[in-house]
Amino acid sequence: MSLISNSDPNYDRMERRLNQVFDHFFTDLGLSRRSEQSGQNLLTPALDIYEEDKKWVVHTELPGVKKEDIKVETQGNNLAISGVCNRKSEHNQNNVRYQERRYGSFSRTIPLPENVDKSNIKAKFENGVLEVCIAKSEEASPKKITIS
Repeated sequence: MSLISNSDPNYDRMERRLNQVFDHFFTDLGLSRRSEQSGQNLLTPALDIYEEDKKWVVHTELPGVKKEDIKVETQGNNLAISGVCNRKSEHNQNNVRYQERRYGSFSRTIPLPENVDKSNIKAKFENGVLEVCIAKSEEASPKKITIS
């Protein structure tokens, strides 16, 4: 029985396939995904979206991220949250034996409902949680109609 060495032409193909399998697995867990453009792993932060009477609220978990490393913007009919989680150089990379914490770029794009006021979006960041509040537009608010 022989193992495939990294000089074997099949090695690259098998390595790419294994990376695809693991990328798919981690994407399903909401941990990371591989960027098509750069080939780098992108973090996919967990988020919750809920609706209140006059606004939509998006909570995004961003532990270890600094406020100045976060970018929130509207892109067409989407809300885009992106940034970077920098790794602290506490340890020499060669000494790391096991690592679950993820570092690098992150990005989430969320389609906005039609009933939002894009000019009235507020964001705050506290204790590793980004909260984005998106006001509903006036015409989308339910109005009570009096029957005469």
